[in-house]
Amino acid sequence: GINAEYGKQWYQRRVRGVVKYVLLYWFCNFNLCRPPTIQENENMSLQHSSANNVDAERALAVEIRAASDPFNFESVRVFQRVFDKECQDNSRVLTFTASVSLLTKLDFKYYGDGKYPLSHYLREIVGSTTTVTFPNFVQAISMSISKPIPLGYKEGFEDMDLDNNGKLDAKEVFNMMKKISDSCYSWADVEDFLASTDMDHDGKMDYAEMLRAFYFSQTRPI
Repeated sequence: GINAEYGKQWYQRRVRGVVKYVLLYWFCNFNLCRPPTIQENENMSLQHSSANNVDAERALAVEIRAASDPFNFESVRVFQRVFDKECQDNSRVLTFTASVSLLTKLDFKYYGDGKYPLSHYLREIVGSTTTVTFPNFVQAISMSISKPIPLGYKEGFEDMDLDNNGKLDAKEVFNMMKKISDSCYSWADVEDFLASTDMDHDGKMDYAEMLRAFYFSQTRPI
């Protein structure tokens, strides 16, 4: 009813507010986001060199799915490459049907200890839209393995991604910092912050990199 819908909207606003202040806190302490280790760089290079087509990426993703602790920055990177290769014309979005099909191929079919179809949860988080972004896709994966990411991370990233290209550039981060803080940040501050989180050295922060900096660093050592 109306009260239920109002309560849902109120909860979503609260979650957005919390994640924005989490982002602000970590921005103020960006030196805590250390550069990647030699082993991490080697792992990323190995993943890029060994996965040359969609089938190889899917096989690696399914292998990670079967691992005892599959959900980390490296595995999210694999899922992102699988997702991006399924997208048409570099759109960075999939149709809802294509997203469910890909999740099924990766063996993510249910959530809630296998009680509910994962497609129901995906529909819940995307609402009436006909397309699915990668943050929504990986949100569904996290629910399937019973390690759900707080929705505020996804909401916060999408609020900051003004051009909807799946990556945050310095201007987008700078504008968000001005909105959520009275403190004065220089352009150099923002560039230093992005440099500390930019794992693939493209000058931007994608969702996997944001999770590494703000989420995985809190749930496990990085």
